[in-house]
Amino acid sequence: MRLRYRLIFLSLFLIALILIGFFITHRFEFLIHDFWFAAGLLLLLLISLIDQPFFSTDANIFLNGTTGLSLILVKASDRDFWWYIFLSWCIWLVISSYFLLWFYSKKPFGQNPILTLLSRLNRDIGKPEILFSGFFIWGAIRQFGLGSTQIEPLFAFWVVFILINLPSISKSIDNFFENIFCKTLKQIEIASLFRMSEPRVLEIRLNKNAPNQIVGKFINLTTNTGEKIADSVIIDDRVVTGARQAKIALINITDKWNYIANSPEKIKFSLDEAKQSNNDNDLPISVVDVGTTIDTLRFYVHPDLNLKKGELVYTENNDKSITYYQVTSANVTETTTIEKNNTKSVLVTCGQLGIWDQMTLRFEPFAWVAPAGRLVYRVAQISNKNYIIPETNALIGNIPNSDFPIHITVDDFVTHNTAMIGITGSGKSYLAFHTIETLVAHKIKVLILDLTREHYLYLEKLNPTALNAPADVEGWLKSESFLGIHQFGISKNYPHTTRLFVESAFNVVSKRPLKAGLIVPAQLCIVFEEAHSLIPEWNQVAERDDVAHVNATARTILQGRKFGMGSLIITQRTANVTKTILNQCNTIIAFQSFDQTGLEFLRNYMGSEYAQALSTLQTRDAVLVGKSSSSKMPVIFSIIDLSKKWNQEIEIVNMEKLNNK
Repeated sequence: MRLRYRLIFLSLFLIALILIGFFITHRFEFLIHDFWFAAGLLLLLLISLIDQPFFSTDANIFLNGTTGLSLILVKASDRDFWWYIFLSWCIWLVISSYFLLWFYSKKPFGQNPILTLLSRLNRDIGKPEILFSGFFIWGAIRQFGLGSTQIEPLFAFWVVFILINLPSISKSIDNFFENIFCKTLKQIEIASLFRMSEPRVLEIRLNKNAPNQIVGKFINLTTNTGEKIADSVIIDDRVVTGARQAKIALINITDKWNYIANSPEKIKFSLDEAKQSNNDNDLPISVVDVGTTIDTLRFYVHPDLNLKKGELVYTENNDKSITYYQVTSANVTETTTIEKNNTKSVLVTCGQLGIWDQMTLRFEPFAWVAPAGRLVYRVAQISNKNYIIPETNALIGNIPNSDFPIHITVDDFVTHNTAMIGITGSGKSYLAFHTIETLVAHKIKVLILDLTREHYLYLEKLNPTALNAPADVEGWLKSESFLGIHQFGISKNYPHTTRLFVESAFNVVSKRPLKAGLIVPAQLCIVFEEAHSLIPEWNQVAERDDVAHVNATARTILQGRKFGMGSLIITQRTANVTKTILNQCNTIIAFQSFDQTGLEFLRNYMGSEYAQALSTLQTRDAVLVGKSSSSKMPVIFSIIDLSKKWNQEIEIVNMEKLNNK
């Protein structure tokens, strides 16, 4: 119900309540003295202005109960048995709903059957029409008596207020006044019908009355007698052959729709001034077009509309749910009009992310294709800043141009192996430092095999243990230190040294006894920095024996999962890393990349649309796909800005060193 309808609804029945009060008391003092009026006023306010007619949240129940504590204003001499019942009722609602709010703020994903039952009970007994109806009737009976003539008008008012469909009455009154005072404005015609190009799309010719900025405006289609045919929105506006031509997408149609076929020349198009979008995020830009599949969405937009790779659009499904899609590519197309003019548009292709689940903070795939001709909305900025990432997960970024969080399940990130792929300067190293820090925070041991010698510098505040030889691994794993780093200072053969360190780690963790049906959580993550040198592909080895070393490392990594041991592969060149290990990575984080062999490999993980997008990704943007992702479909995301954080960390460490000297 629109706010204007609610205000009309409130005004009408507040006036009625005041007139009834004056009729039965012959004075206006009841406005400030009588509890029945206060209860009736609260009932009006909460149902009219707060959206609770059909559903009340725990926060609504808390508000209702708190407001009901106005019972303490009742004189002590008027407090009877029912007064104490109502007061206890309100106190119960306040305490229980506050506890529910507190509990779910701490554990937003917890499902407790007892608390679920409690919440459901509160929503039934804490609705404003239940709570304040009781107050209203009790106050009226308490003051005037059950058999009095004064009680009858108040009871009739309550029956009318609760039982009659007042929102529809309010809407009718609103339309009546709007037709009287705004008739001239609403009847200004701005266009005429040109043709119907699709079942849900009409092409219209705009006239001199049409404003300049019209895309996104809502349009009324009416008969020449003012009867509504349909509601629509303008999605395109351009000049063709000296005429200004626009496309409108139909939102809903009425039973007068056949009029468009019988008398198309008499259709009137006018701006619906009362129904412009209140949300800048919900800007309709196109309609679902040919080529759309379950996994992809395709539509055409005006060349002047600037979208960004990775940003979101959405469509509404037949069941009113919303499916989000992510822009992955676009190309300019050209069509020939019936006037033999060539017009250009941009064909946009998007990958499906799915339906957003606010409770789990995940995208769940939608199992069917977007409805043909349905409006496509651009998501300019959506705020989900009230989210709480589960303790088992770690935030790594957000959807471009929005606050939709992207996070990983830490345990799956380790035990099911992860690969970070991308060119130098793409943001790969900073995200690696962040995830390693996160693993340590989750009490997971991290062994870094580092050729770059950067990890010790950036992670020095975590007090890493220097591992000079494979023999040092066992002592480190049994120590209190969670971070161990080997920098290949004296190694003459990187694959061989890598094999020895991995096998040394496995020999320790594999001593843990396994129990049937019990999955061992993540215990150890081995980081392969510059993995193309440590575990190279068979045709990239420097020595023949390196193939055997790499194969041994791969076998150990494969066996390590059941003991809680996994790996993080970091590389610039996917083609040069052994596929035996890469194929074991169930999570891929791919930054900008130009390696065609690597792109072909990644195509198997994320599909052609996202693989093609990798070569033009912006710095700090990446594609995430796999088991640990918060999206079951591939997703482009912007990593959280970590450059300033890690540069500050280095400055702090350097200052501490100077102070110690």
